[in-house]
Amino acid sequence: MRGKIRSKRRVMGWMAALVAVSVPAITLAQGTSERKIDPLALPLDKPDVWTLHFRYKPPRIATVEAIGKDGKKVQKTVWYLWYQIYNRSGEPQTCLPEFELHTKDLNTTHLDEPQPYIFEQLKKREDTTISKELPNGIYDFKTSIGISKRPIPPTLPDSVPRVVSGLAIWTDMAEKAPKTNKFTIYITGLSNGLAVEETATGEKLIKRKTLQINFLRPTDDRRPQVGDIIPDDLNGPAEKWIYRTSSSLKTKKQ
Repeated sequence: MRGKIRSKRRVMGWMAALVAVSVPAITLAQGTSERKIDPLALPLDKPDVWTLHFRYKPPRIATVEAIGKDGKKVQKTVWYLWYQIYNRSGEPQTCLPEFELHTKDLNTTHLDEPQPYIFEQLKKREDTTISKELPNGIYDFKTSIGISKRPIPPTLPDSVPRVVSGLAIWTDMAEKAPKTNKFTIYITGLSNGLAVEETATGEKLIKRKTLQINFLRPTDDRRPQVGDIIPDDLNGPAEKWIYRTSSSLKTKKQ
């Protein structure tokens, strides 16, 4: 009995050490291509604007099973983005992440589509279940919808980030933009930054603080590989914080 108690204590101690220390180390070890973007103050920020920290790996291409229109399983090529969010604002913050992929060479737009059946397959590819105590894996990936259900907990100064991990998924790239070589992903919901700009015609533009990440895909679509996509740093850093127009309002002339 004492042996079982000691064994259980060792497991619990190991689990606590893993959660507190090892997750960032595993993240760095598994993905040398991981990149981190810190918040940046912009001229349009108001005093109460908060912005979350963001980590990501370049989008990956994978073939998975999908459910066809006839209900049968089919092979499908999808694109997805591995990412993590953490919060150093000092207060819990609700994050409603939205991922819009826009091809610059083909002028097509694609939205994150976290279909549960596809998401679970990609989650198993990217995560590792190492014990019964971590049935959802080390990272416990969530969809953008899942992340929005709970506030991102604050990370204390000088402490290990309390990361929330997610996967954004684009299911229509192979059909609508298979030959794209240059595209941008716009991510909103990482900040509450909002601004209104009025044009000369009286139109009001609603702008949201947005993370813009530019990518290159210097290969063709004949044999897509998981690592085909790289950040586009040719004209400066691929990542940039901007205020991007999300909608507009037409005002009546007096």
